[in-house]
Amino acid sequence: MEVIVKKQISSLLKKMNEGIWEKEQIIALSLLCSVTGESIFLLGPPGTAKSLVARRLKEIFKDKISFEYLMSRFSTPDEIFGPVSISKLKNEDVYERRTERYLPSATIVFLDEIWKAGPAIQNALLTAINEKIYQNGTETIHLPMKGLIAASNELPKEDEGLEALWDRFLVRVVSNCISNEKTFYKMLQQRQLAAVNISEDLCITNEKYETWQRQIESIEIPETILKMITLVRGGLKEISKGENVAPFDYYISDRRWKKIVHLLQASAFLNDCSCIDLSDLYLLVHTLWNQVDCIMVVWKLVVDSFFNDIDKKLDSMEKELEAMSQSLLNTEITSMESEYRIYNYFYLKVLDYPGKDCYIFMSDYKHLDFNTYTDGIIYWDDIQNAYLIRRIDTSQPFSGISSTKNLQTVKLRKCPGWIDVNGHSYLIEKGNTKTERYDIRKLECEKNLELTEIEKVLASESEKLKDRIELFKSNLFIASDDFKQVKKRADKRHKRINELEIKRSSLLESAVK
Repeated sequence: MEVIVKKQISSLLKKMNEGIWEKEQIIALSLLCSVTGESIFLLGPPGTAKSLVARRLKEIFKDKISFEYLMSRFSTPDEIFGPVSISKLKNEDVYERRTERYLPSATIVFLDEIWKAGPAIQNALLTAINEKIYQNGTETIHLPMKGLIAASNELPKEDEGLEALWDRFLVRVVSNCISNEKTFYKMLQQRQLAAVNISEDLCITNEKYETWQRQIESIEIPETILKMITLVRGGLKEISKGENVAPFDYYISDRRWKKIVHLLQASAFLNDCSCIDLSDLYLLVHTLWNQVDCIMVVWKLVVDSFFNDIDKKLDSMEKELEAMSQSLLNTEITSMESEYRIYNYFYLKVLDYPGKDCYIFMSDYKHLDFNTYTDGIIYWDDIQNAYLIRRIDTSQPFSGISSTKNLQTVKLRKCPGWIDVNGHSYLIEKGNTKTERYDIRKLECEKNLELTEIEKVLASESEKLKDRIELFKSNLFIASDDFKQVKKRADKRHKRINELEIKRSSLLESAVK
């Protein structure tokens, strides 16, 4: 595919955003919907530039014909679809509307306070949005409408028969007031907003629009994307089984899923891709919620699905490392009695400790951890005439200590053959038995645990995370704030990979000590 469409769309978005603050995401999604032939719903209070988005959107098309209307409970079909032609009714006995300059003749439509429309308007809109046709008397009009933007400060009320109309809005976005104070100041200091000037060569002609529709249909839907959609669908089904969840909170019809995938194809096409990738799937965040309370639940489900395969791989690596750690521990404990010299039935000697002799209780040493530090104490014992190291529970008072002379708290960690005290390593004295057999066991353990292979896997998963973040970074329809949130979720996986690498390195060090 020629890398030309993305450049044009990027230029159009830049033009459309001139003088408008914090509406980049809404403008981008509105453009995407119009190219896909879908409708978008904006939820938000008055005065948040919702109608301005529609006016900017019409400028990207060659004919630049738009229609906008503020609904009320007194609105009539005449005000939306045009008045009845009196002359035709009188002279030809034909009930037909004059549709010029009304919705049936517009390329871009903006309907504010959409839920206040009466049943007659709602029913006509259902067909207009879905099939792009309007029945005008005996004539069926094929609408030139490429995008419909609806807005309201509330969602449709239940039990008012608005479910079908609500389902027609494929993309749903919350439109808020400006949140950044510096941006707010810029808006206050801004002069009167001028109309955007989009050159003819940038505008989308009807011919180009039709060509794009055919090309969008040819965008590949990879098996990995289908599996990801299945993962999300399964997650929605599980969530819908929870307590206090209404039946339609997470309900997505087959027709809606079909349209969603077509939207993903359009996103891939406008980003100059020949197939849908993971970044396009982020659009599911704007298409799967039916209630405001569902937005964050859907967001987390969708974003976590991007890293599901990586999470599974890391879970597997963590279990494997845990098994290795336990295996190494068991090997060390088994060899302890035969290889360490035991003093007075209970003690192991810590070599080269500064000052006098130093011992640690054998049972305490056995229960120290390989990877994390454990609280302990060291003190002078007059009976042993040496320092003693004990593993302790800091939540309990010290007990069983004959003397507390020179007592201090320490952090303890172990690996076979040595002990770490406050970051300093000391060997444990071995007996007179040969150590070669134990060294061979450690080398065999290193080989069997395949720690080097785990290092490769962790490095591979880290690179996979970086590549995915780059995809999200370059997608035209993912806002910078959304990208930052996705990156935060990826950073959590990077942190986990680093923790597993530290554990792996520690085990490797233990195996060859």
